[in-house]
Amino acid sequence: YDWDVANEAVSDNKDEYLRNSVWYQVCGEEYIIKAFQWANEADPSALLFYNDYNENDPVKREKIIRLIKSLREKGIPVHGLGIQSH
Repeated sequence: YDWDVANEAVSDNKDEYLRNSVWYQVCGEEYIIKAFQWANEADPSALLFYNDYNENDPVKREKIIRLIKSLREKGIPVHGLGIQSH
């Protein structure tokens, strides 16, 4: 199985890194880390994905790459990127 663990966390605003969601307001960037950790604990054999849209925008694409690299450098299990095209 695979899980879309975090969805659309990166901001569309070129001056912001992460979207100012309720999750971000309450937990900060830590909510993304925890979501991946908890998903991995719940189903260690599942593939875990970050999902977003508008990756064709160079600024947003770089922020998505930055997020995934940051998570992986911390040992967070991110196995792939879901790309929306609807």
